[in-house]
Amino acid sequence: MENIKNSTYKKDGSYNKDYLSKSIKVYILSLIGIIVFFIPIKMQNQYETLLYHISYFIENKASIIINISILFFITLSILKDIINVNRPDVNKFLVFTKIFSLIVLIFIFIGKEDIFFISDNFIFILKDLILNLCIVLPVASLFMPFLLDFGLVEIIEAFTHKIMKKVFKVSGKVFLNFLVYLLVDNICGVFVTYRLYKDGKLRERECAITILNFSVLSLSLTSDLCNKINLNMWKFFIAEIGVLIICNIIISRIYPLKKKKQSYYFKSNHKNVNCKKHKLNAAIKRYYENKSNKKFFSLSLSYLNDVIYILMELIPIIIIIFFMGNIIYNIPVIMDIINNLINIIITKFNIPNSRFMSHIISLNFFGNILAIEGMNKNTFYISNIMTGLYISIQTISVSFLIPFVKKSIINLNIGEILLVAIERFLIIIFIFFMVYNFYLGYMV
Repeated sequence: MENIKNSTYKKDGSYNKDYLSKSIKVYILSLIGIIVFFIPIKMQNQYETLLYHISYFIENKASIIINISILFFITLSILKDIINVNRPDVNKFLVFTKIFSLIVLIFIFIGKEDIFFISDNFIFILKDLILNLCIVLPVASLFMPFLLDFGLVEIIEAFTHKIMKKVFKVSGKVFLNFLVYLLVDNICGVFVTYRLYKDGKLRERECAITILNFSVLSLSLTSDLCNKINLNMWKFFIAEIGVLIICNIIISRIYPLKKKKQSYYFKSNHKNVNCKKHKLNAAIKRYYENKSNKKFFSLSLSYLNDVIYILMELIPIIIIIFFMGNIIYNIPVIMDIINNLINIIITKFNIPNSRFMSHIISLNFFGNILAIEGMNKNTFYISNIMTGLYISIQTISVSFLIPFVKKSIINLNIGEILLVAIERFLIIIFIFFMVYNFYLGYMV
Protein backbone atom coordinates (compact mmCIF):
# COMPACT_ATOMS: atom_id res chain seq x y z
CA MET A 1 0.00 0.00 0.00
CA GLU A 2 2.97 2.35 0.17
CA ASN A 3 2.69 3.09 -3.54
CA ILE A 4 -0.88 4.32 -2.95
CA LYS A 5 0.18 6.57 -0.11
CA ASN A 6 3.20 7.90 -1.94
CA SER A 7 1.22 8.57 -5.11
CA THR A 8 -0.34 11.57 -3.37
CA TYR A 9 3.05 13.22 -3.00
CA LYS A 10 5.86 14.26 -5.31
CA LYS A 11 9.47 13.28 -4.70
CA ASP A 12 10.21 16.60 -3.01
CA GLY A 13 7.40 15.92 -0.50
CA SER A 14 4.94 18.47 -1.94
CA TYR A 15 1.35 17.49 -2.55
CA ASN A 16 0.57 16.04 -5.97
CA LYS A 17 -1.80 18.60 -7.53
CA ASP A 18 -2.82 16.20 -10.29
CA TYR A 19 -3.95 13.65 -7.70
CA LEU A 20 -5.78 16.38 -5.79
CA SER A 21 -7.71 17.54 -8.85
CA LYS A 22 -8.63 13.96 -9.74
CA SER A 23 -9.78 13.31 -6.17
CA ILE A 24 -11.92 16.45 -6.08
CA LYS A 25 -13.55 15.44 -9.36
CA VAL A 26 -14.45 12.02 -7.94
CA TYR A 27 -15.80 13.58 -4.72
CA ILE A 28 -17.97 16.11 -6.58
CA LEU A 29 -19.45 13.61 -9.04
CA SER A 30 -20.06 11.07 -6.27
CA LEU A 31 -21.70 13.75 -4.14
CA ILE A 32 -24.08 14.57 -7.02
CA GLY A 33 -25.08 10.89 -7.12
CA ILE A 34 -25.66 10.84 -3.35
CA ILE A 35 -27.78 14.01 -3.48
CA VAL A 36 -29.89 12.85 -6.45
CA PHE A 37 -30.62 9.36 -5.10
CA PHE A 38 -30.35 9.49 -1.31
CA ILE A 39 -30.79 12.97 0.23
CA PRO A 40 -34.40 14.12 0.90
CA ILE A 41 -35.02 17.77 -0.04
CA LYS A 42 -38.15 19.75 0.84
CA MET A 43 -40.02 21.05 -2.21
CA GLN A 44 -43.72 22.02 -2.24
CA ASN A 45 -44.11 20.75 1.34
CA GLN A 46 -42.78 17.30 0.41
CA TYR A 47 -39.56 15.71 1.62
CA GLU A 48 -38.33 13.60 -1.30
CA THR A 49 -35.06 12.99 -3.11
CA LEU A 50 -34.34 14.96 -6.28
CA LEU A 51 -35.01 11.78 -8.24
CA TYR A 52 -38.62 11.71 -7.04
CA HIS A 53 -39.15 15.48 -7.29
CA ILE A 54 -38.11 15.31 -10.96
CA SER A 55 -40.28 12.23 -11.55
CA TYR A 56 -43.36 13.84 -9.97
CA PHE A 57 -42.78 16.99 -12.02
CA ILE A 58 -42.66 14.95 -15.24
CA GLU A 59 -45.77 13.02 -14.20
CA ASN A 60 -47.71 16.26 -13.58
CA LYS A 61 -46.53 18.08 -16.71
CA ALA A 62 -46.25 15.30 -19.27
CA SER A 63 -48.42 12.38 -18.16
CA ILE A 64 -50.22 12.17 -21.50
CA ILE A 65 -46.92 12.07 -23.41
CA ILE A 66 -45.63 9.38 -21.04
CA ASN A 67 -48.77 7.26 -21.54
CA ILE A 68 -48.56 7.58 -25.33
CA SER A 69 -44.86 6.65 -25.22
CA ILE A 70 -45.63 3.52 -23.16
CA LEU A 71 -48.31 2.42 -25.64
CA PHE A 72 -45.98 3.20 -28.56
CA PHE A 73 -43.09 1.07 -27.27
CA ILE A 74 -45.34 -1.85 -26.33
CA THR A 75 -46.93 -1.69 -29.80
CA LEU A 76 -43.43 -1.80 -31.31
CA SER A 77 -42.65 -4.89 -29.24
CA ILE A 78 -45.87 -6.55 -30.47
CA LEU A 79 -45.14 -5.68 -34.11
CA LYS A 80 -41.61 -7.06 -33.78
CA ASP A 81 -43.00 -10.36 -32.46
CA ILE A 82 -45.68 -10.53 -35.16
CA ILE A 83 -43.07 -10.00 -37.90
CA ASN A 84 -40.91 -12.77 -36.39
CA VAL A 85 -43.81 -15.01 -35.36
CA ASN A 86 -42.49 -17.99 -37.34
CA ARG A 87 -39.16 -17.97 -35.55
CA PRO A 88 -38.79 -20.77 -32.94
CA ASP A 89 -37.81 -18.33 -30.17
CA VAL A 90 -41.09 -16.36 -30.48
CA ASN A 91 -43.89 -17.70 -28.26
CA LYS A 92 -47.26 -17.19 -29.96
CA PHE A 93 -49.12 -17.29 -26.64
CA LEU A 94 -46.92 -14.48 -25.30
CA VAL A 95 -47.70 -12.42 -28.41
CA PHE A 96 -51.40 -12.83 -27.63
CA THR A 97 -50.86 -11.82 -23.98
CA LYS A 98 -49.00 -8.70 -25.13
CA ILE A 99 -51.93 -7.69 -27.31
CA PHE A 100 -54.34 -8.31 -24.42
CA SER A 101 -52.07 -6.30 -22.07
CA LEU A 102 -52.03 -3.40 -24.53
CA ILE A 103 -55.84 -3.36 -24.54
CA VAL A 104 -55.92 -3.43 -20.71
CA LEU A 105 -53.37 -0.63 -20.54
CA ILE A 106 -55.43 1.57 -22.90
CA PHE A 107 -58.48 1.10 -20.67
CA ILE A 108 -56.39 1.98 -17.59
CA PHE A 109 -55.15 5.20 -19.20
CA ILE A 110 -58.70 6.29 -20.13
CA GLY A 111 -60.01 5.53 -16.64
CA LYS A 112 -62.01 2.39 -17.47
CA GLU A 113 -59.80 -0.09 -15.58
CA ASP A 114 -62.76 -1.46 -13.56
CA ILE A 115 -63.79 -3.44 -16.67
CA PHE A 116 -60.80 -5.76 -16.07
CA PHE A 117 -60.13 -5.39 -12.32
CA ILE A 118 -62.50 -6.21 -9.46
CA SER A 119 -60.40 -4.84 -6.60
CA ASP A 120 -59.48 -1.15 -6.39
CA ASN A 121 -56.34 -2.09 -4.43
CA PHE A 122 -54.94 -3.98 -7.41
CA ILE A 123 -55.59 -0.98 -9.67
CA PHE A 124 -53.79 1.32 -7.22
CA ILE A 125 -50.78 -1.00 -6.89
CA LEU A 126 -50.54 -1.47 -10.66
CA LYS A 127 -50.69 2.27 -11.35
CA ASP A 128 -48.01 2.91 -8.71
CA LEU A 129 -45.79 0.22 -10.22
CA ILE A 130 -46.25 1.61 -13.74
CA LEU A 131 -45.33 5.08 -12.41
CA ASN A 132 -42.08 3.76 -10.92
CA LEU A 133 -41.26 1.69 -13.99
CA CYS A 134 -42.06 4.25 -16.67
CA ILE A 135 -41.05 7.52 -14.99
CA VAL A 136 -38.83 6.98 -11.93
CA LEU A 137 -36.65 4.25 -13.50
CA PRO A 138 -35.97 6.12 -16.79
CA VAL A 139 -35.16 9.31 -14.85
CA ALA A 140 -32.90 7.30 -12.53
CA SER A 141 -31.13 5.77 -15.54
CA LEU A 142 -30.16 9.25 -16.78
CA PHE A 143 -28.42 9.98 -13.46
CA MET A 144 -27.10 6.43 -12.95
CA PRO A 145 -23.52 7.26 -14.09
CA PHE A 146 -23.12 9.46 -10.98
CA LEU A 147 -23.87 6.37 -8.92
CA LEU A 148 -21.99 3.65 -10.80
CA ASP A 149 -19.35 5.18 -13.07
CA PHE A 150 -17.57 8.08 -11.33
CA GLY A 151 -15.92 6.51 -8.30
CA LEU A 152 -18.68 6.09 -5.71
CA VAL A 153 -18.75 2.31 -6.24
CA GLU A 154 -15.02 2.07 -5.52
CA ILE A 155 -15.21 4.35 -2.45
CA ILE A 156 -18.05 2.36 -0.89
CA GLU A 157 -16.33 -0.92 -1.74
CA ALA A 158 -13.06 0.17 -0.13
CA PHE A 159 -14.76 0.66 3.24
CA THR A 160 -17.23 -2.26 3.17
CA HIS A 161 -15.62 -5.04 1.12
CA LYS A 162 -14.05 -6.95 4.01
CA ILE A 163 -17.19 -7.24 6.15
CA MET A 164 -19.57 -7.81 3.20
CA LYS A 165 -17.36 -10.61 1.84
CA LYS A 166 -16.92 -12.27 5.23
CA VAL A 167 -20.54 -12.02 6.39
CA PHE A 168 -22.64 -12.15 3.20
CA LYS A 169 -20.29 -13.65 0.57
CA VAL A 170 -20.52 -10.60 -1.71
CA SER A 171 -18.21 -7.75 -2.68
CA GLY A 172 -18.36 -4.37 -0.94
CA LYS A 173 -20.06 -2.67 -3.91
CA VAL A 174 -23.24 -4.58 -2.98
CA PHE A 175 -23.57 -2.26 0.04
CA LEU A 176 -24.16 0.66 -2.34
CA ASN A 177 -26.72 -1.46 -4.19
CA PHE A 178 -28.41 -2.22 -0.85
CA LEU A 179 -28.71 1.52 -0.14
CA VAL A 180 -30.54 1.93 -3.46
CA TYR A 181 -32.98 -0.84 -2.49
CA LEU A 182 -33.42 0.65 0.99
CA LEU A 183 -33.61 4.39 0.27
CA VAL A 184 -34.91 4.59 -3.34
CA ASP A 185 -36.98 1.52 -4.29
CA ASN A 186 -36.54 -2.09 -5.32
CA ILE A 187 -37.14 -1.28 -9.01
CA CYS A 188 -34.09 1.00 -9.24
CA GLY A 189 -32.21 -1.41 -6.96
CA VAL A 190 -32.85 -4.40 -9.22
CA PHE A 191 -31.75 -2.39 -12.25
CA VAL A 192 -28.49 -1.45 -10.48
CA THR A 193 -27.86 -5.14 -9.70
CA TYR A 194 -28.59 -6.04 -13.31
CA ARG A 195 -26.14 -3.43 -14.66
CA LEU A 196 -23.38 -4.33 -12.21
CA TYR A 197 -23.72 -7.95 -13.32
CA LYS A 198 -24.00 -7.09 -17.02
CA ASP A 199 -20.90 -4.85 -16.86
CA GLY A 200 -18.80 -7.61 -15.28
CA LYS A 201 -18.62 -6.02 -11.83
CA LEU A 202 -20.58 -8.71 -9.95
CA ARG A 203 -20.19 -12.48 -10.12
CA GLU A 204 -23.21 -14.69 -10.82
CA ARG A 205 -23.47 -15.77 -7.16
CA GLU A 206 -23.09 -12.18 -5.93
CA CYS A 207 -25.82 -11.06 -8.33
CA ALA A 208 -28.20 -13.80 -7.14
CA ILE A 209 -27.51 -13.10 -3.45
CA THR A 210 -27.97 -9.36 -3.97
CA ILE A 211 -31.21 -9.55 -5.91
CA LEU A 212 -32.84 -12.10 -3.57
CA ASN A 213 -31.39 -11.17 -0.17
CA PHE A 214 -30.93 -7.39 -0.28
CA SER A 215 -33.95 -6.34 -2.35
CA VAL A 216 -36.53 -7.05 0.34
CA LEU A 217 -36.13 -4.06 2.67
CA SER A 218 -37.48 -0.57 1.91
CA LEU A 219 -37.46 2.43 4.27
CA SER A 220 -40.61 3.91 2.70
CA LEU A 221 -42.45 0.60 3.22
CA THR A 222 -41.23 0.51 6.83
CA SER A 223 -42.54 4.04 7.37
CA ASP A 224 -45.99 3.17 5.95
CA LEU A 225 -46.13 0.00 8.01
CA CYS A 226 -45.20 1.70 11.29
CA ASN A 227 -47.72 4.48 10.71
CA LYS A 228 -50.43 1.89 10.09
CA ILE A 229 -49.87 -0.07 13.31
CA ASN A 230 -48.49 2.77 15.46
CA LEU A 231 -44.96 1.45 16.03
CA ASN A 232 -41.76 3.39 16.74
CA MET A 233 -40.16 3.40 13.29
CA TRP A 234 -36.50 3.41 14.30
CA LYS A 235 -36.86 0.66 16.91
CA PHE A 236 -38.76 -1.41 14.36
CA PHE A 237 -36.11 -0.66 11.73
CA ILE A 238 -33.37 -1.96 14.04
CA ALA A 239 -35.38 -5.17 14.47
CA GLU A 240 -35.75 -5.40 10.66
CA ILE A 241 -32.01 -5.05 10.14
CA GLY A 242 -31.29 -7.69 12.78
CA VAL A 243 -33.67 -10.25 11.23
CA LEU A 244 -32.46 -9.39 7.71
CA ILE A 245 -28.82 -9.97 8.68
CA ILE A 246 -29.64 -13.38 10.21
CA CYS A 247 -31.65 -14.42 7.13
CA ASN A 248 -29.01 -13.26 4.67
CA ILE A 249 -26.12 -14.93 6.53
CA ILE A 250 -27.92 -18.27 6.42
CA ILE A 251 -29.48 -18.11 2.93
CA SER A 252 -26.22 -17.04 1.24
CA ARG A 253 -24.60 -20.25 2.57
CA ILE A 254 -27.24 -22.82 1.57
CA TYR A 255 -28.81 -24.15 -1.61
CA PRO A 256 -29.69 -22.71 -4.13
CA LEU A 257 -27.51 -19.57 -3.74
CA LYS A 258 -24.49 -21.53 -2.53
CA LYS A 259 -24.43 -23.49 -5.81
CA LYS A 260 -24.37 -20.43 -8.06
CA LYS A 261 -21.24 -19.95 -10.15
CA GLN A 262 -18.42 -17.62 -9.13
CA SER A 263 -17.95 -16.54 -12.74
CA TYR A 264 -18.76 -13.17 -14.31
CA TYR A 265 -21.30 -12.61 -17.09
CA PHE A 266 -18.30 -11.54 -19.12
CA LYS A 267 -14.69 -10.99 -18.15
CA SER A 268 -14.09 -7.26 -17.92
CA ASN A 269 -11.00 -5.36 -16.80
CA HIS A 270 -12.80 -4.20 -13.66
CA LYS A 271 -10.84 -4.78 -10.45
CA ASN A 272 -12.29 -4.84 -6.94
CA VAL A 273 -11.05 -2.58 -4.14
CA ASN A 274 -9.68 -4.68 -1.28
CA CYS A 275 -7.24 -2.88 0.99
CA LYS A 276 -6.42 -2.56 4.70
CA LYS A 277 -4.96 0.96 4.78
CA HIS A 278 -5.33 4.26 2.90
CA LYS A 279 -8.79 3.16 1.76
CA LEU A 280 -9.83 6.46 0.18
CA ASN A 281 -6.60 6.79 -1.79
CA ALA A 282 -6.85 3.16 -2.89
CA ALA A 283 -10.46 3.65 -4.01
CA ILE A 284 -9.61 6.69 -6.16
CA LYS A 285 -6.58 4.95 -7.63
CA ARG A 286 -8.66 1.88 -8.47
CA TYR A 287 -11.40 4.04 -10.00
CA TYR A 288 -8.97 5.55 -12.51
CA GLU A 289 -7.71 2.04 -13.33
CA ASN A 290 -11.30 0.85 -13.93
CA LYS A 291 -12.47 4.08 -15.55
CA SER A 292 -14.38 3.80 -18.81
CA ASN A 293 -13.58 6.10 -21.73
CA LYS A 294 -17.30 6.76 -22.26
CA LYS A 295 -18.60 10.26 -21.50
CA PHE A 296 -21.53 10.99 -19.19
CA PHE A 297 -24.02 11.46 -22.03
CA SER A 298 -23.05 8.17 -23.65
CA LEU A 299 -23.33 6.30 -20.33
CA SER A 300 -26.75 7.82 -19.61
CA LEU A 301 -28.06 6.80 -23.03
CA SER A 302 -26.72 3.28 -22.48
CA TYR A 303 -28.66 2.97 -19.21
CA LEU A 304 -31.80 4.51 -20.72
CA ASN A 305 -31.63 2.19 -23.73
CA ASP A 306 -31.52 -0.82 -21.37
CA VAL A 307 -34.50 0.52 -19.43
CA ILE A 308 -36.62 1.03 -22.57
CA TYR A 309 -35.78 -2.41 -23.95
CA ILE A 310 -36.63 -4.10 -20.63
CA LEU A 311 -39.90 -2.16 -20.18
CA MET A 312 -41.11 -3.10 -23.69
CA GLU A 313 -41.04 -6.76 -22.63
CA LEU A 314 -41.79 -6.35 -18.92
CA ILE A 315 -44.94 -4.20 -18.74
CA PRO A 316 -47.22 -6.61 -20.69
CA ILE A 317 -46.19 -9.50 -18.42
CA ILE A 318 -46.78 -7.40 -15.28
CA ILE A 319 -50.29 -6.46 -16.46
CA ILE A 320 -51.15 -10.13 -17.09
CA ILE A 321 -49.84 -11.08 -13.62
CA PHE A 322 -51.99 -8.37 -12.00
CA PHE A 323 -55.02 -9.44 -14.06
CA MET A 324 -54.65 -13.10 -13.01
CA GLY A 325 -53.76 -12.17 -9.42
CA ASN A 326 -56.89 -10.02 -9.16
CA ILE A 327 -59.02 -13.01 -10.23
CA ILE A 328 -57.33 -15.41 -7.77
CA TYR A 329 -57.56 -12.86 -4.94
CA ASN A 330 -61.33 -12.64 -5.38
CA ILE A 331 -61.92 -16.41 -5.30
CA PRO A 332 -62.55 -17.20 -1.59
CA VAL A 333 -61.81 -20.94 -1.94
CA ILE A 334 -58.26 -20.34 -3.20
CA MET A 335 -57.56 -17.71 -0.52
CA ASP A 336 -58.86 -20.08 2.18
CA ILE A 337 -56.54 -22.86 0.96
CA ILE A 338 -53.51 -20.51 1.06
CA ASN A 339 -54.49 -19.22 4.52
CA ASN A 340 -54.97 -22.72 5.91
CA LEU A 341 -51.63 -24.00 4.58
CA ILE A 342 -49.74 -21.07 6.11
CA ASN A 343 -51.73 -21.37 9.35
CA ILE A 344 -50.75 -25.03 9.73
CA ILE A 345 -47.04 -24.10 9.60
CA ILE A 346 -47.36 -21.14 12.00
CA THR A 347 -49.44 -23.16 14.50
CA LYS A 348 -46.67 -25.78 14.71
CA PHE A 349 -44.34 -23.08 16.08
CA ASN A 350 -46.75 -22.02 18.84
CA ILE A 351 -46.92 -18.38 17.68
CA PRO A 352 -49.87 -16.23 18.87
CA ASN A 353 -52.67 -15.08 16.54
CA SER A 354 -51.66 -17.61 13.91
CA ARG A 355 -54.92 -17.15 11.97
CA PHE A 356 -54.39 -13.38 11.71
CA MET A 357 -50.74 -13.81 10.71
CA SER A 358 -51.56 -16.39 8.04
CA HIS A 359 -54.16 -14.01 6.57
CA ILE A 360 -51.66 -11.14 6.34
CA ILE A 361 -48.92 -13.39 4.97
CA SER A 362 -51.25 -14.64 2.20
CA LEU A 363 -52.12 -11.02 1.33
CA ASN A 364 -48.40 -10.21 1.22
CA PHE A 365 -48.04 -12.78 -1.55
CA PHE A 366 -50.16 -10.48 -3.77
CA GLY A 367 -48.51 -7.24 -2.62
CA ASN A 368 -47.21 -5.61 0.54
CA ILE A 369 -49.68 -2.73 0.18
CA LEU A 370 -52.55 -5.22 0.50
CA ALA A 371 -50.88 -6.75 3.55
CA ILE A 372 -50.37 -3.37 5.22
CA GLU A 373 -54.02 -2.46 4.59
CA GLY A 374 -54.98 -5.67 6.38
CA MET A 375 -53.02 -4.77 9.52
CA ASN A 376 -54.85 -3.61 12.65
CA LYS A 377 -53.26 -1.57 15.45
CA ASN A 378 -55.70 -3.14 17.96
CA THR A 379 -54.23 -6.60 17.37
CA PHE A 380 -51.92 -8.11 20.00
CA TYR A 381 -48.75 -5.94 20.03
CA ILE A 382 -46.31 -8.84 19.58
CA SER A 383 -48.39 -10.23 16.70
CA ASN A 384 -48.26 -6.87 14.92
CA ILE A 385 -44.47 -6.69 15.31
CA MET A 386 -43.99 -10.25 14.04
CA THR A 387 -46.39 -9.80 11.12
CA GLY A 388 -44.86 -6.41 10.29
CA LEU A 389 -41.38 -7.91 10.20
CA TYR A 390 -42.60 -10.61 7.87
CA ILE A 391 -44.21 -8.07 5.50
CA SER A 392 -41.11 -5.88 5.33
CA ILE A 393 -38.46 -8.62 5.06
CA GLN A 394 -40.13 -11.51 3.26
CA THR A 395 -41.31 -9.59 0.21
CA ILE A 396 -40.14 -10.98 -3.12
CA SER A 397 -42.29 -9.23 -5.71
CA VAL A 398 -44.18 -11.77 -7.83
CA SER A 399 -45.46 -8.92 -10.00
CA PHE A 400 -42.07 -7.31 -10.68
CA LEU A 401 -38.98 -9.23 -9.57
CA ILE A 402 -39.84 -12.61 -11.12
CA PRO A 403 -40.77 -11.23 -14.59
CA PHE A 404 -37.74 -8.88 -14.52
CA VAL A 405 -35.38 -11.76 -13.80
CA LYS A 406 -36.99 -13.94 -16.47
CA LYS A 407 -36.59 -11.19 -19.10
CA SER A 408 -33.02 -10.28 -18.17
CA ILE A 409 -29.64 -12.01 -18.33
CA ILE A 410 -29.72 -12.88 -14.61
CA ASN A 411 -29.33 -16.63 -14.17
CA LEU A 412 -32.18 -17.43 -11.77
CA ASN A 413 -35.27 -19.54 -12.37
CA ILE A 414 -38.69 -19.29 -10.72
CA GLY A 415 -38.06 -22.41 -8.62
CA GLU A 416 -34.89 -20.91 -7.11
CA ILE A 417 -36.62 -17.60 -6.37
CA LEU A 418 -39.55 -19.33 -4.65
CA LEU A 419 -37.21 -21.64 -2.72
CA VAL A 420 -35.30 -18.66 -1.32
CA ALA A 421 -38.66 -17.09 -0.33
CA ILE A 422 -39.65 -20.28 1.49
CA GLU A 423 -36.25 -20.44 3.25
CA ARG A 424 -36.64 -16.87 4.44
CA PHE A 425 -40.20 -17.55 5.61
CA LEU A 426 -39.07 -20.55 7.69
CA ILE A 427 -36.10 -18.66 9.18
CA ILE A 428 -38.33 -15.72 10.16
CA ILE A 429 -40.94 -18.04 11.70
CA PHE A 430 -38.19 -19.83 13.66
CA ILE A 431 -36.86 -16.48 14.94
CA PHE A 432 -40.41 -15.57 16.05
CA PHE A 433 -40.70 -18.96 17.77
CA MET A 434 -37.43 -18.48 19.66
CA VAL A 435 -38.19 -14.90 20.71
CA TYR A 436 -41.79 -15.52 21.76
CA ASN A 437 -41.43 -18.91 23.47
CA PHE A 438 -38.04 -18.55 25.13
CA TYR A 439 -37.28 -14.85 25.67
CA LEU A 440 -40.74 -13.30 26.09
CA GLY A 441 -42.15 -16.47 27.63
CA TYR A 442 -39.33 -16.50 30.19
CA MET A 443 -39.96 -12.83 31.04
CA VAL A 444 -43.65 -13.54 31.63
